[in-house]
Parts: sequence; C-alpha cells; structure tokens
Amino acid sequence: MEHFNLTKKLHTDVLESKYGKIHSEVLRHDNFMREAFLSDENGVARTYALTIFQYDKNNEEIKAIDDAIKNGGLIGKVFRDFGFEVRKNVTGVFVIENPQWLRDKFSDKNEKSKSRLSEFYAKKETGEPIIYGTVLEVYSPDFRPADINEVDISQVHPTTAVLEQAGYTKSEIYDFLAEGKNFDTSDERYKKAIEFMNLIPDPTKGKFINYIASKF
Repeated sequence: MEHFNLTKKLHTDVLESKYGKIHSEVLRHDNFMREAFLSDENGVARTYALTIFQYDKNNEEIKAIDDAIKNGGLIGKVFRDFGFEVRKNVTGVFVIENPQWLRDKFSDKNEKSKSRLSEFYAKKETGEPIIYGTVLEVYSPDFRPADINEVDISQVHPTTAVLEQAGYTKSEIYDFLAEGKNFDTSDERYKKAIEFMNLIPDPTKGKFINYIASKF
C-alpha cells in the first residue's frame, strides 16, 4: 500500500525514483489552467496533470514562478528552487475512465486510472501560505494501480474554502498538513466542515472530468 507524500518529497521525486529523469510536456498554460504530462526519457507519460490556478496574479514572485513553470518547469521543483516548502491538501481520490488518447500516452491498455485531487500549498519560512492551484493528477496504471485504499481515504479532507467557512485560517490548515500531523477530527470546526462538504460537493472534480471528456 503506497503512502501519498503530502510534504517533503515531491511527486516528481517519487516518479524519478522509479522511472529516472522526468520532464513536463506542457499542452496548455494560460491564466486559468495548466495541462501537462509528466513523462520519462522515452516519452511515456507517467502522470497527466491538470491545474486550475488560484494564486494572486498581482504577486510578482509567484508570477515569476508561474512563468518558469509555463516554460517547462516542474511545479514542485520550481517552488522548491525559489525557497518555498510545498504541502498538499488532498480533497479527493477516485478512479477515472481513460480515453484512448490517454491510454496511448501512458503506453498502457488499462481503461482506468487512479486520480488524486489536491490543493497545492506553498510557503516560505517567514511568509504566509498561498495556494498555487487545485491539481488533478491522473496516474499511469504502471505507476499506481486503479484502486483506492484506506490510506488514500484517510488523507482526504474538505477544501480550504470549506475549512475557512468552518473557522480555520490558511495558516492553521497549512500547519495541519505538515508531516506527522493531521486535523483533529473531534474539533467542532472540523465536524462542521465535514457537514458542509457533504451538503455541497466540490464542483472542481466535475470540471476536470468534463475537460478530459471534451478532448476526444
């Protein structure tokens, strides 16, 4: 059972430990969304990633980071190079149907892939945490089998918007995402956030799924 790294080790670090050097193939990067494959040296995609941006476009440092990412940089590595620590708030784990173009890029005939939805947090030691965007990672079946395990489920939390509505601050959320820490599920605020999450499902998953389906 694989543990998804929320801090420290980046997703690309994990990919490179299995497949060697990984690079990004950027298909789209505009003011709204980034679409890219994380591929090995043979051009086989190991992850298909979509990002809906949330960062402040007036923040010059984050804009410079975004420019580097737009020019082919790997998101986590670029933030790390700029002196940021990154953490992820996982908001969903599910299985998707792979369209033929994705199966071709994965060089894999499996019709389903494990996918993970998360908010990409970044913070410098003395600064406030920011969310660069909400990221959907679709894993090649060779990298991760298309099944959901107990660890996956245990790492899923409400979105930042829902947690803030329940009374948390971004700084608190970021702290709870640290390695070895977790939200206190007995906290009344967390209970309230779970209620909100169940009443009003996050629409982001549907946006991503619809986008993938539109690419036939």
